[in-house]
Amino acid sequence: MAKMRGIEAALKILIESQNSKGMFASEALRKLADREKMSAPDISLASSLIYIVMRKRELWENIVGRFLRSREKLPVPVYVVMITGAGGLLELRRFSEGVLINGLVEYLKRDKASFRYVGLVNAVLRKILESGEELLSAYKTSTSLDERAAFAGVPVWSLPAWSKTWSRSELYQLFELMNQPTYSALRVAENFNPGELHVTKSELSGALRLSESVLPVSLPGFDEGLCTVQSESSILAASLVKKFCGNKGVVLDMCSGRGVKAGQVLQENDNIKLECWELSEKRSKSAEHELERLHVRERAVLKHGNALELESDNKISFVMLDAPCSGSGTWTRKPESKWRLDWKKFDSLVEMQKKLLDRALNLCESGGYVLYITCSLLRGENENVIGEALTSHPECTEISSLIDWKGNEFKKGKPYGIYIWPSNPWLDGFYCALIMKK
Repeated sequence: MAKMRGIEAALKILIESQNSKGMFASEALRKLADREKMSAPDISLASSLIYIVMRKRELWENIVGRFLRSREKLPVPVYVVMITGAGGLLELRRFSEGVLINGLVEYLKRDKASFRYVGLVNAVLRKILESGEELLSAYKTSTSLDERAAFAGVPVWSLPAWSKTWSRSELYQLFELMNQPTYSALRVAENFNPGELHVTKSELSGALRLSESVLPVSLPGFDEGLCTVQSESSILAASLVKKFCGNKGVVLDMCSGRGVKAGQVLQENDNIKLECWELSEKRSKSAEHELERLHVRERAVLKHGNALELESDNKISFVMLDAPCSGSGTWTRKPESKWRLDWKKFDSLVEMQKKLLDRALNLCESGGYVLYITCSLLRGENENVIGEALTSHPECTEISSLIDWKGNEFKKGKPYGIYIWPSNPWLDGFYCALIMKK
C-alpha cells in the first residue's frame, strides 16, 4: 500500500481539527506518521502546512473569501483545502506551487461530496497565486487593527483584550514581532557538547540558541539530561526562584505541567526540595519522566490533583505559580491553542487564575514569596489578577525589582509585574510578578 503523502496527511489532520476538539494537531500527526510509516520529507511537508494554516487561519479565510462570489458555507474538506492552499502558496518556501495546487485538487477529486467544487477550488487557488502577495502586503501595512491582527495571526475575538493592555502603536510593534519565526533555545549543562549543532550563546547563563526549531529527542545529550529545549522567557522566569528563595527549604510548584521549570529549579538550587502539584495525570507522569531524565527526581515530591484542594506536607516559603492561561504570548510558537479559545473560556481562565493565586498566598508562610507567571501578554490575566489579590491580602506587597537583564524585551506592567516581549526568535511573551507575604 502506498505511503500517505505530506499534503494528504496535512489535510486529514486539519479536517479532523475542524470537526473535533480532541488531540492537538502535532500529536495527531505523530500518531498518523507512525501508523502510515510516512517518510521524513512528507512528515516535514505536512507539519509545515499544518503550522502555516494554524498560525494565520483567519488571514487565509479572509483572502479566500475575496475570490468567492457567494457566501455559501463550504463543506469542511473544501474549506480546509482552500485555506491550506492559500497559506501554502503564500508562505511555503521551496515547494512547487503547481505541485501543491494539483495535490490539493486531487484530494478533493477522491471525495464524492466535494467533487463538484474542484473547478471552483482550482480557480480560486490560481487567483491567489497571481495576486496573493499584493494582498499580503496590504494586510501587513493596513491601518485597520483587525487586518494587522489577522496578518500577525491574532484572533479577532481577542482584540478587545489586547487593546486594553497596549496602545495602538505598541500593538503594531507587537504584532510585527509575532510575525518573526520561532527558534529553539536550549538550557544546557556545563559538560554539554553540541556536536554538529550550529549554536550561538544566549545572554542568559547556561543557555544556547539554535537557528531552527528542533525535536528534543534528536539532540545530543538529551537522554542523559544534558540539554532541555526551553524558551529563554521560560528560563528567565524560573531563574527568579534562585534569585529570591535563598537556595534552601521547600518550593511549591503549584501547577507543574510537564516539569520543565521544575527541572530547572532543582538543577539551579542544590539545597532545596520541590513539591510539584499537577491536575493532569498525563502531564504529571511527563513531569516525573522529566525529573528522572535530569537526575533530580529524588528531591521532588509529585502530587496529582487539584491545586485548590491539595495540601502540602511541608511549610512553604516560596510558591511558583505558573498559572494556566490563554498562552497569548506563545501563539506564534503554539498556534493551535488560540483557536480553541473564546471569551467564555478566557473568562473562566481568569477566574481560575484568581483562585489559584489566592490559594498560593494562603499557603505561603509569612516572610515568603509567591512568583506568579503566565505566558500571556493580556492585562486581564496579569495585572488585574495581581491587583485583586493584593486588595484581598493586605499583608502582601509586590516586589517590583525583578529582572536585572535590561533591554527592549521588558515592559513594566501597569502597575504590577513585568512583561517579556517576544523580541527575538528565542523569546516568548511572558509575564512575571513577585509577591512577598509579610
